[in-house]
Amino acid sequence: MNMIIRDHFLSNFFSNFENNQRYDSSYEVYENESSFDIHIELPGLKREQLSVEVYENHLKVNTRNSDVNEKDETSNKRIKKFSKTFKLPKNIDQAKISSSLEDGILTLNLPKFEKQAPRTIDINVK
Repeated sequence: MNMIIRDHFLSNFFSNFENNQRYDSSYEVYENESSFDIHIELPGLKREQLSVEVYENHLKVNTRNSDVNEKDETSNKRIKKFSKTFKLPKNIDQAKISSSLEDGILTLNLPKFEKQAPRTIDINVK
């Protein structure tokens, strides 16, 4: 799996569409042949406090509650309001995007469309 470093994305590839962050949560993007994986550090947050939306080739992750301002006991980090929007490449199958939250890491799996082998089209002569 190849890691795409946060500050070195290709031109519009997963570009930061909107940056309303009040907390600079770190994230990493990995790519393999079949998908991209985004790992976002969100220590202390629970599933109920997060929202993940996909719309018009964008993926938005944000906190739902305005009272999110907790301290994570394991890392001593404070999580405040968080919002991050990623612009998705065209080869992502948006219907199959999934997410999981484990140990303060939100993992988003963005499957690519399956490659279709080229096919030959017969030319009919009339």
